[in-house]
Amino acid sequence: MRFGSSESSCRSCAQIYPASDLDRYLWCPSCRNKVRRRGAVWARLVGITASLGLAGYLYLWVHPSSRFLLFYFLTLAMTYLLTSRIAMFVVQGYYRARGGVALPPTDGAAR
Repeated sequence: MRFGSSESSCRSCAQIYPASDLDRYLWCPSCRNKVRRRGAVWARLVGITASLGLAGYLYLWVHPSSRFLLFYFLTLAMTYLLTSRIAMFVVQGYYRARGGVALPPTDGAAR
């Protein structure tokens, strides 16, 4: 990006965009959406896995009583929400640090 220029390339896909469309990491809107979608998919998987693991632990070792059943369901819901939120930020940070979500161009030659 040249000083004073109004266009810049996306750091992920290397396409030229107006500088006002890029975020502070110089990513275009389509690459940001790809990162959000991938982060959301992984976040759901991690959240479901953590909740099912906690549910298995509660069922097998704690033996929840019906008196506190609402508390156990709220615990599982909060486990899902918190772990999925943390996983989403970790995955998004991973893709940002890696440098992109776009697939590298293939020209047919193996290197």
